Amino acid sequence: MKTRVMLIVIAAALSVALQQSRCQAEPPVDTVRQMLDEAISIQTDPTLQGQEFRDRRRTAIKKVILKNFYFNDMAKQALTSHWDGLNNAKRSEFSSIFQDLFLDSYSRLVLDFLKKERVQYLGEDVQKGEATVKTTIYRINESIPVDYSLMPVDGKWLVRDVRIDGVSIVENYRKSFSRLIKQESFDALLKRMRMQQQAIQKSSYTDSPSSAYLRCPSTCSYSTYRQVRLRSPGLASPRYPS
Repeated sequence: MKTRVMLIVIAAALSVALQQSRCQAEPPVDTVRQMLDEAISIQTDPTLQGQEFRDRRRTAIKKVILKNFYFNDMAKQALTSHWDGLNNAKRSEFSSIFQDLFLDSYSRLVLDFLKKERVQYLGEDVQKGEATVKTTIYRINESIPVDYSLMPVDGKWLVRDVRIDGVSIVENYRKSFSRLIKQESFDALLKRMRMQQQAIQKSSYTDSPSSAYLRCPSTCSYSTYRQVRLRSPGLASPRYPS
């Protein structure tokens, strides 16, 4: 029995070591730096300036987010124990819709708050196969701490959560989802998410159901934005139609 337990422990340790070794070519902080540099490059591209090119910038930013975030893990985290009770079909549908809603709202956040700001990288902390990269974004008269949680997936680091000014995006989702499931049901949550997904697909930025609480001019302070966010389900959470 002791031998079996020891073998399991060794196998787990080797698995973590293998995941870390696969990602040694690019440290987590470099992954985050490259992601933010790409986003800023899109935002400051002289050929994409002006409101008429906002959709093109948003599309390009979505591609950056898509290749750097681990959506399946985020969806699972957001549902916590409710995830275990779902069959594969429900998990797949939920993850797909979750990805669309996150891409929509987080890309809008990037459009409004990551332009010519200075980003300071405060280092990384890698423990048990997971990493945290701490950064600070400096805007006019304010600084915003942003921490990225990453994990190794198929040889690269992917973001599984973002903590902005101390507030976790995934935790905000979790609270919103748990509250709605408790009040109604998972099927009710999924139905509302489908409605939100359809509304996003049919609308532009100016009339999107989620744009009202995410719209903010470049001069808007993050503290003002944060007050608006706190009245919503969260920074990247869907704003469900009633």
